[in-house]
Amino acid sequence: MPRKLPAWSGLCAMCGRWQSQAVCSACVRTWRIDLPRCLRCALPWPDAARAGACPACEARQPEFDRAITALDYVPPWSGLISRFKFQRDASLRLTFVQLMADAIRQRPHRVDLILPVPLSAARLAERGYNQSWLLAKGLGQALQRPVTDEALVRTRGTPRLMTLDSEERLRAIHGAFQVGPVWAGRLRGRHVALVDDVLTTGATLDEISRMLRRHGVAGLSAWVLARTPTPDALMQPSTMAGASEDDAAVPGSAAESVGARGSGL
Repeated sequence: MPRKLPAWSGLCAMCGRWQSQAVCSACVRTWRIDLPRCLRCALPWPDAARAGACPACEARQPEFDRAITALDYVPPWSGLISRFKFQRDASLRLTFVQLMADAIRQRPHRVDLILPVPLSAARLAERGYNQSWLLAKGLGQALQRPVTDEALVRTRGTPRLMTLDSEERLRAIHGAFQVGPVWAGRLRGRHVALVDDVLTTGATLDEISRMLRRHGVAGLSAWVLARTPTPDALMQPSTMAGASEDDAAVPGSAAESVGARGSGL
């Protein structure tokens, strides 16, 4: 019988060695640093095991219930994410989905539907694909949860948010999303996971969360590939070794909870 070929083969995007993955396992182990994080916004936070929310969240609570990230938005990951997002390097998708799925499984919670953050038509034409939709589709398969890109609609384009400060982002993103007509009456009571590539100020995810709350969504999780750390939040890896999150699962049956024992994930 012919030997089954790997789904992907080429050079590791980090070390340049020939691999069957876009980023080899050795580089993932080297560059992925597990930090204790705020359970609400996913910022690195050394006191995460003793309290559920960091000082930033106590000052201004996010509109979503929890945020889960696979990575910090720092080199070398930030460069790879830019390739995936702006240079059409979709080969990185499988590695990114695996990293996100691993992080999500560590914090079991109920999820009924996965929704990607939508792009405007102009931005979609420019990039060639919505990177959040590629991640969401992969997570739907990995975690065995329904996923759709039709429930959220971007009603207008916005300036590149990375060029704006936090107040400008809030003004730019206000009213930029709505629920698709077919889904307007189908979200009430559901627990939804929003998927995006990078969480920085949270303006986009907060705006979508507020809108979904008005449609009766019961629970909102933010699943992101990377979290942009604040200058004082990114701690030295050597001081963080061995720390872990203490996160209780959201009530729900094993069949409802992503990552829960017995859920088949």
